[in-house]
Amino acid sequence: MKYSFRPPWWAWLATAALCALMINLGLWQYHRGQAKEALMQAYAEAASGAATPFDPAEPPRAEAMLRRSLAGEYLGPRQLLLDNQGSRRRAGYHAWTPLRLADGDLVMVDRGWLPAHPDRSRLPVLDVPAGKQAVEGFWRPLPRPGLRMASDNCAGRPFPRVVQYPTAEDLVCLYPGERVAPGLLLLAPEVPGGYEREWNIGVEVPPQKHYGYALQWFAFTATLLVLFIRLNLKRRP
Repeated sequence: MKYSFRPPWWAWLATAALCALMINLGLWQYHRGQAKEALMQAYAEAASGAATPFDPAEPPRAEAMLRRSLAGEYLGPRQLLLDNQGSRRRAGYHAWTPLRLADGDLVMVDRGWLPAHPDRSRLPVLDVPAGKQAVEGFWRPLPRPGLRMASDNCAGRPFPRVVQYPTAEDLVCLYPGERVAPGLLLLAPEVPGGYEREWNIGVEVPPQKHYGYALQWFAFTATLLVLFIRLNLKRRP
């Protein structure tokens, strides 16, 4: 029994393009899983390690967990509330409090999550430790949303001001005349003066899910190849 295999040119082209696309998507998911694993490992090491003094000139790095110590005074009257933050299926905010260092610079400190009132016009009361504070935390880039919606974080509203993922430019606008470090210090869970803190360090999607998605894309590729062969393999009389 003889067979012939002569797919039309467009079938070759379409199959090759789809296979290349799905393989690349699978590899992207696989590398994302590896990056998340490395970040989780870095967080575990930083959480158990000693903090080093904060350097305002040190830029935060997305791929690293930098545990830093610093001292200053919280500016309680000028706090921000990062909106649309969930915890255990509860709606709420993250409290961002500027900390003034000895040299006058401001560092934004995420002091943790607190729930929102059912009436969103009623903002939570933010308690702030008074006087000079010694704090430790994880120096991270400013968080970014999956999809940035149009919002004016600098609109003239009173503090505490509800904001939507402010950028470094927004912080300069929100604190005119101040030098604001271009990052965010996640207050360490054991440091007093904060709210609920379970830092997910950007791994809302765990590495295992990325690996699962990668496996799915590779399986789709294999299925497409099998179908391509079966549909174009003809029995010759």
